[in-house]
Amino acid sequence: MSKNVVEQAIENVRTKSQGTIASMNHSVTINFHPDRYTYDNRPLLLAIAEDGFLKSQFETKTSNGGLTAYVGGERWLWEQHVFDGAYENAPNKLRPKYGALNFRNYETGASPRFGSAYFQLKPHILERTTFCYPDSYFEPEDFAVSNQLKVLIEKASSSNNDLLDDYIEAHIHGEICIKDDIDCLVLDPIYRFSAVETHALKLGVPIKWHNGYELNIEEMCLYPEYRGPEFVALAKKLIKNGNLDAKLLGLAVTEQGYDEQDIKKVWHYLARFGYRSERA
Repeated sequence: MSKNVVEQAIENVRTKSQGTIASMNHSVTINFHPDRYTYDNRPLLLAIAEDGFLKSQFETKTSNGGLTAYVGGERWLWEQHVFDGAYENAPNKLRPKYGALNFRNYETGASPRFGSAYFQLKPHILERTTFCYPDSYFEPEDFAVSNQLKVLIEKASSSNNDLLDDYIEAHIHGEICIKDDIDCLVLDPIYRFSAVETHALKLGVPIKWHNGYELNIEEMCLYPEYRGPEFVALAKKLIKNGNLDAKLLGLAVTEQGYDEQDIKKVWHYLARFGYRSERA
C-alpha cells in the first residue's frame, strides 16, 4: 500500500502538469531553523540524527510556517485537494515533506523564509517530488512533476514577488532517509563550535556553511511596514551590539519564551535584508 499511495499522489499531480517534458538538474532544498526543539523537547538536529528521517508537520506538530497539519485543518484540506485524496487513509510518515526547488541556485537554500539552515537533497529524490508555484498558502493553480518544470520556472522567473516568496514549492513524497536521501546540510557560521554543530555532526552527512545572516537595527528600521512596526520594536528588545542574527532569534524562542510566530516575523526581516552577499 505504501508504494501505491506515493505513486498515486504523484500521478495525480502529473495530470495537472503542463508543458513539454525535459530533464533538469536543480536541487531540492528544505530550509529550517537548526536551533529549535521538537514537540517532545529534544534539540531538533539531535532528534533528526536519532530518528534517521526527516518528518512532516503531521508527525512533528511543529512548523516554521502555518500550524494546520491535522484532520480538517487547512494543510490537510489542501493535500486532500491537490493529491486527490491519495493520503486520506495513509500513515503520516508517507505524507509529503515541504521544501523548494533551488532553480536560482541561492547559497542560502531555495526558501530561506523558513530558516537559516537547509538540507540539500540528492538528485534521485526528484523522482518522487511534485511542485507548485506559488507557495501552497496562496492556493496556486500551477503544478508540475520533476520533468515538466519549465512552465513553473518561467512564471517564477518573471514574477515581481518579494524575495521571500519567489520559490517554487516542492513536495517530497514518502520517507526522507538522512543516510540515503540527504546530500548535505548547510548552516549559518554563527553556529560554528556550538551545540548545533555538535548535533549536526551526528547526522553523518557533509556539513557546509553559507556566508551568514546579520542585520543592523538601523537598516531594519528603514522597512517598518515589511512585517509591521511592532516586529521592529520586538527586534530592538532582542538585539545585542546593534545587530540581529539567527542565533539570537533562536535563543529568544528556546530560552526567553518569546512566541515563535512573532519571532518568525522578525526572522523574515533578517532573511530578507540581512544575508551577507551581493544578493539584493
